[in-house]
Amino acid sequence: MTKIIAPLVIICCAGILLLAGTTPTGAWFSDTVVIEGSSITTGSWSDAGSLVVTADKGLFKPPAGRHAETIISGITVSNTGSTPVVITGVKVSWDPDDGGMIRQVAFTRVKGGGHPHAGQEGSGRDPDSADNEGSIAFWSGEAVSGRVLDGRFLLNPPALDDPVRGVQLSFDSDMDGKSLLCTFIMDDGSEKEIRVQA
Repeated sequence: MTKIIAPLVIICCAGILLLAGTTPTGAWFSDTVVIEGSSITTGSWSDAGSLVVTADKGLFKPPAGRHAETIISGITVSNTGSTPVVITGVKVSWDPDDGGMIRQVAFTRVKGGGHPHAGQEGSGRDPDSADNEGSIAFWSGEAVSGRVLDGRFLLNPPALDDPVRGVQLSFDSDMDGKSLLCTFIMDDGSEKEIRVQA
């Protein structure tokens, strides 16, 4: 008799949960953290769970002379998992959007260090082929706010490589006072984003 009662109790409990509308959403966890004007959204069951994105207050180098360019650093990415994470897209949106263009996304070995060499649009390389300055141009070209910038960057786990990389964004105009939302897209389609306020 007890063999029949135990399965019936389980089925009844599952039915009550379904009727109550408390079914799982498909995520192991979901959280948003705000640190000094930066928000970090964590994801679920994917590479996004291993990717950690942080930001200090954005480090802005404003335009100077004939070079109308702003370089923003202070964002870092790291892989806390046991397998490599492949970033295949970066989407940068800014507000207010007054017609400026993003010119380059690069990953650096030193947080915000060294201006990366320009490469072909979408010509990201793996960290093992980084240039002497320790920076890798993930994407170069001209793009408006909100466009997905395609490239490829392999972020190894801590056991294989330096687990923390800086992210450097170059723009053709003054970005001071703008709010930026930077979204990293992995090859499995998962995403992780962070907001930086100038």
